[in-house]
Amino acid sequence: MLDALFLIGSWFLAYYLRKHYPLPMMQAEIPPFHLYAAYAIVIVLLWGTVFTVSDLYSSKRMTRRTVEAYKVLRAHTMATLGFIALTYLVAAYKLSRGVFVYFYFMSGFLIVYSRILLRNALRAMRAKGYNIQRVLIVGTGNAAQATLGKLGRHPELGLEFVGFLGEKPTGSWPHAVPVLGRVEDCLKLVHEHRVDKIVVALSKAESVHLETVLNELKDEIVDLILVPDIYEFVALGCEVEDFDGIPMVSLNETPIIGFNLFVKRVCDIALSFFAIVVSSPLMLAVAALVKLTSRGPVFYRQERMSLNGKRFAMLKFRSMTVDQAGDVELLTKAGDPRVTSIGRFIRRTSLDELPQFFNVLRGDMSIVGPRPERTWVVEEVRSKIPRYMLKHKVKAGITGWAQVNGWRGDTSLEKRIEYDLYYIKNWSVLFDLKILFLTVFKGLINRNAY
Repeated sequence: MLDALFLIGSWFLAYYLRKHYPLPMMQAEIPPFHLYAAYAIVIVLLWGTVFTVSDLYSSKRMTRRTVEAYKVLRAHTMATLGFIALTYLVAAYKLSRGVFVYFYFMSGFLIVYSRILLRNALRAMRAKGYNIQRVLIVGTGNAAQATLGKLGRHPELGLEFVGFLGEKPTGSWPHAVPVLGRVEDCLKLVHEHRVDKIVVALSKAESVHLETVLNELKDEIVDLILVPDIYEFVALGCEVEDFDGIPMVSLNETPIIGFNLFVKRVCDIALSFFAIVVSSPLMLAVAALVKLTSRGPVFYRQERMSLNGKRFAMLKFRSMTVDQAGDVELLTKAGDPRVTSIGRFIRRTSLDELPQFFNVLRGDMSIVGPRPERTWVVEEVRSKIPRYMLKHKVKAGITGWAQVNGWRGDTSLEKRIEYDLYYIKNWSVLFDLKILFLTVFKGLINRNAY
């Protein structure tokens, strides 16, 4: 109902704004109001159909706000494009593009914001004990206990845990939520405790009971959630997809896909182009100093590894002397005599990294991301450091979360990969902006550079 009101209200207001406040380069005159009003019912039916197919009207207590907002905006965009196509195909007159622009942004904002407000109101009520769902956890192993720990930290979900089902582990039971009985008692306990939702979180050793639970509950109307015991295999995140009725769990998913990837790429292009223009006088000065103070090329190209293990030539200003073979030594150490006087300065101030904005513009790198490593180093450490190769599920970056926290240069690879995986798992545009801010104020000086 709210969606319908917002859609119709936005459609009529869009007409008013377009008529009285036309966008630049648009004609002032548009078709009369009654021709637009006739489309109100079409808008309600079309958006209602798209939102229903997109599963936006079912209760999703445990869906994150950002995920719901993304799904709503995606469905809203699809409905808008379909509506525009429909009007161009069947309308005897041409509707104003300005009306569509105003309508898209106003209705999109109102629909998303109203859902956020409603969600916040419901969560506040649940945190105070209203609209509660009683939950029974099937399993007593690590998976079940971890599930209680994660969900129990969010009272706004409105979940009341009545107990566990399964064999009670030896020793003291560390939770206030009791073990109520064995898995075979599932159906009886569901009725005794008026359970609304069952979370099946069986460990590998308990997985033999899964069929028993499913058979016991096949004729019940309680909500059933299955939590697979795969924590030890998930370093980044996972996503469940329904493919023609078959649930598929994607392990180690990165949030930098689809629309997020598009946004990140647009930001990379815009910021790298801006950085190249602004820093061009400085780059020319550094290039001149490199050329005048030592023999050899201005730039140094080194093979590194980026997204999906793709190798690329990373650009730097040359900071070392060139040996007789014409190549710069790959490894440096403290007090290395091959580092030139100007090279030591540009390495410590990170000025040698400026040409990498061209790598970003080409698409080899991103401005923010895990720092790329030399290919031979990757081959050497990939079998020694668990999950090391997962950093290559995103583009390498000029700066990153590890670097602004001091893990750059000659520092622990284990700590760097820990920070890199945290960045990938928790990526957002705001996180990138935070890293850029920290880079400017504390990440440019490399105390570990030789």
